[in-house]
Amino acid sequence: MRLGCIFLAPQSLAELDVLVETLDVYGLSAIIGPKTFGEFTEDEAYAYGERTRDLGLVIGETGLWENFLTDDKELRADRIERFRKLLRNADIAGVRSANTLVGTKHPSDRPLFPHAYNFTRECRAEFREIVLRILDGLELKNTKYGIEPWYTTFFYQPEDIKEFIVSVGHPRFGLHMDQGNMISHASFYNTTAMIERTFALLKDDVVSVHIKDIQWEGAHFGLRWNEVPLGEGTMDIATYVRHIATLDADMTCYLEHFYEERDYALNFARLHHIARGAGLSFLPREPLEGKRIVTGKFPKP
Repeated sequence: MRLGCIFLAPQSLAELDVLVETLDVYGLSAIIGPKTFGEFTEDEAYAYGERTRDLGLVIGETGLWENFLTDDKELRADRIERFRKLLRNADIAGVRSANTLVGTKHPSDRPLFPHAYNFTRECRAEFREIVLRILDGLELKNTKYGIEPWYTTFFYQPEDIKEFIVSVGHPRFGLHMDQGNMISHASFYNTTAMIERTFALLKDDVVSVHIKDIQWEGAHFGLRWNEVPLGEGTMDIATYVRHIATLDADMTCYLEHFYEERDYALNFARLHHIARGAGLSFLPREPLEGKRIVTGKFPKP
């Protein structure tokens, strides 16, 4: 397994070369794709992927975080086509996953907003057609399309997630894993059982992993989960890491949603400590130092 974050995210080849020393300080060997990756030419995507591999890094994910459930036909078609281009560029570069959310029928068009329709069988059927339209005709060799779970949609609990993945039935489709997004009232005080249940059902479907800790804010009137530094919330991170370690060796794990590098530094240290306590470690960066390994795995455009 490889560790990375959303904060240390190079946006160009120049930034990539500058950032590697910082990544080494924190024991990181995974990065995410640039925000404009979908706008890269095929040659630019290939060059970025090649340089990443030369430096001993793995690009674990990229994504388009827009609302695919919009009823605006032109807007939906535009988002689908832009995500298809992103998938093609990701595959050329050797990115492990390209991800989206389910979205919403809320009139705000903000993809995380709740709406009654988001939990219906009709929503599942509609979104299945969107997923199949996105994947139609794409011959992906390196990249999988993953959906991130979110509690305002049907794609939230392990059984529903598994049912949807099976209904899509595509070998390049799966789960962008984030157990923090799957916590419910029933599992808040027993995240160990939630993790066990999730991996029992979905181990073979995971395309990328996020790690976060969650705290229930009692002072707030109503339900409110807060993201907190690792070890200060309810998540059984040691069990989570042990299960992640049973996935393929290059599985990428990301920390997110902190605002300063020092906060990430603290959480990297805590996660390395938790992993060592479980007898595990994250893979280090291993640069090729100019030696090209030709495998034919990553197609040139």
